[in-house]
Amino acid sequence: MKKIYFLVIFSLVALGVFFSYLIYSYNKNYEAEQIQHQQEIERIKEEQDRLSTQFEQQQQQYQANIESQRSIEMQKDADGDGLTYEEELKLGTDPNNADTDGDGIRDNEDRHPAGGGDIYKISVLWAHNNQPFTTQFGIAEDWYWYYKDRPRNDYRYQDSRFVTYRDPVIVTIAKDISDTSISTGDPCRFCIAIDFVESMLYQYDIDYIKQPDYPKYPIETIKDERGDCEDTSFLMASILKALGVDTVLLVYSDHMAVGFASTSCPGSSYIYKGNTYCFLETTNKPDDPRGDFSLWGKYIYETPYVIEVN
Repeated sequence: MKKIYFLVIFSLVALGVFFSYLIYSYNKNYEAEQIQHQQEIERIKEEQDRLSTQFEQQQQQYQANIESQRSIEMQKDADGDGLTYEEELKLGTDPNNADTDGDGIRDNEDRHPAGGGDIYKISVLWAHNNQPFTTQFGIAEDWYWYYKDRPRNDYRYQDSRFVTYRDPVIVTIAKDISDTSISTGDPCRFCIAIDFVESMLYQYDIDYIKQPDYPKYPIETIKDERGDCEDTSFLMASILKALGVDTVLLVYSDHMAVGFASTSCPGSSYIYKGNTYCFLETTNKPDDPRGDFSLWGKYIYETPYVIEVN
């Protein structure tokens, strides 16, 4: 009986040890699986963080590339008018057209590049052979300021940049002078032209703009209705050149006049490069041709510097 009792007790103890071992093993495996599972979760989270950071960096680089490309595009000047694409957008001009409004002035030099601006209505009253004439035309505000804005501080009277014989206003004046020549039967077109030019009031630069020397373009002189010797000489040379007359500028020590090519001069003349150029004073009294073609004062004894009008 005792043996049976002992065997039962032993069996129960052995069975308890066995089940304890099973439970221990199970718990051990469960802990290992939990650790492995947690590690996998951490690995996935790290991978997600890496991918999220990579995506953000890619997006930032993409945006940076877009901004860089946009900045490059904004600074482009496709039509070569001196304005960037960004400036064209602000002005409302065509980035592919250097002269958006088609007025002959590049957008970067135009006061109203997208169009607009006033038209100055000009009426010049003048006389020829005691007969009154009126020449009327319009000067676009943009063209006036185009010339007005041109730099001139570097001008040393070595070239003819201020002679603008291709300007539409000058061409109009030249045509009016030609018409006057036909209507009056007077073939002396330069005689008519000088009467037109001498209708401008004489004014020293110091009085006009408080500068001792300020050369003006012909359009400025006409609009202002005044100028000094170089201003009226530029105007006269422009008209003569528009009339097809070979013309030069004559620069003296403190004066300027015009020379026009002719085989027969009514007054003083010079020989330049084998051609005869008649002297033409542009500051004489209007409709008084006697003083227009003769040298006077100290200039009789000076040899002028000749500027060819091209």
